[in-house]
Amino acid sequence: MCRIDAEEYDQMPYTYERLVSLVEGFKLPNSEKVKLLKGFLKSSRRILCVGVGRSGENAEVFSRFLRNLGFEQVYGPEEIPYVIRESDVLVAFSGSGVTTYTLETAKIAHEANAKVVALTSDPESPLAKISNLVIEIPGKKTLDYHAEDYYARQIEGVVYAPLTPMGTLYELRTLLFSLSFIGSFLGGSVEGWFQKILAGLKGYKPSQGDFQTLYQALPRPRSRLNPWTGKTVVVGEGFSGIVGSFFVTRLRHCCKPGEDRECYFWKDKGSVAVGSRDTVLIISGSGGHLPALMAEKAKAKGARVVAITSYVDSPLAENSDSIIIIPGRVIYKLKGLRSSYLPRNPLESLFELRTLFFLEGSIYLLAKREGITEVDMMTKHSDFT
Repeated sequence: MCRIDAEEYDQMPYTYERLVSLVEGFKLPNSEKVKLLKGFLKSSRRILCVGVGRSGENAEVFSRFLRNLGFEQVYGPEEIPYVIRESDVLVAFSGSGVTTYTLETAKIAHEANAKVVALTSDPESPLAKISNLVIEIPGKKTLDYHAEDYYARQIEGVVYAPLTPMGTLYELRTLLFSLSFIGSFLGGSVEGWFQKILAGLKGYKPSQGDFQTLYQALPRPRSRLNPWTGKTVVVGEGFSGIVGSFFVTRLRHCCKPGEDRECYFWKDKGSVAVGSRDTVLIISGSGGHLPALMAEKAKAKGARVVAITSYVDSPLAENSDSIIIIPGRVIYKLKGLRSSYLPRNPLESLFELRTLFFLEGSIYLLAKREGITEVDMMTKHSDFT
């Protein structure tokens, strides 16, 4: 097990604060674009939200919050209808604007005379050129350009992966814009909601020990010299599950050439076996119901269980080996509630947002501690879809 020295240990809370600061530093879309987007959504028969990977998770969050606002026919990225009609609006999430599945779906919508909205970093991309409305969210760079940036930083003496590698700025900014846009339906401006959400993020400061708890629990990467390391399985429902899936995607990138870090979201393959070498990370603000049962099952299999929750006295916390407390979860007493609930008010999702930023900061610190460079991470990044 690797030990974190005092110098790195003291940087951990600062990493979270710096990440929030980086994400907030962009110009939000103007009020005319916001008004046009609202008009498209209100006048459409169906709203189709498409994206791949972490952009797909953003599309899923957007679709779920729209449903809670009362939009009845909203389809997430796994639910896109086979036939797109003129009365539909397609909201496409792609930082590069060239992601194959997203772009091809947008082309079909365009050919059907449906409205196409692009949330992208590149206003000159193929996706943007066929869109009726382009919402520019800066932060995504092409892999080639990013590689040049990397070598420039190497010359300047910056050897580690940056705090926001490979589109992370686009993904996080898009999420905060989406939630701010959702909030504006409840009253107020997108800008006002953006500031409220940022204030909520800044109102939490992770402890130094929380970062150490997570790092020490994660199995090391697998290699020819170290073939018997365990895997990480992340469990979560609702918005917590989306946050967990975000983390799994990035964690897979965190290894050197010749290594692989085995990690899964618990629903990736329908069923994932765990054993004594494995770590199960469970994200649940309330810490009750199914997540608590999954913790009990994982411990029975001999796996180490790490819980991220808002309540230290929850059943999940009681069934876990290590606990990271992140405040902000509102518990709902709704009859028939099956799993984690996405509220109408985005400010009631501060637990999930703080957890996301905590985990993103942890990725950077992990890469820094293990000497993983940006190019190392890029070799694990998907260039297929």
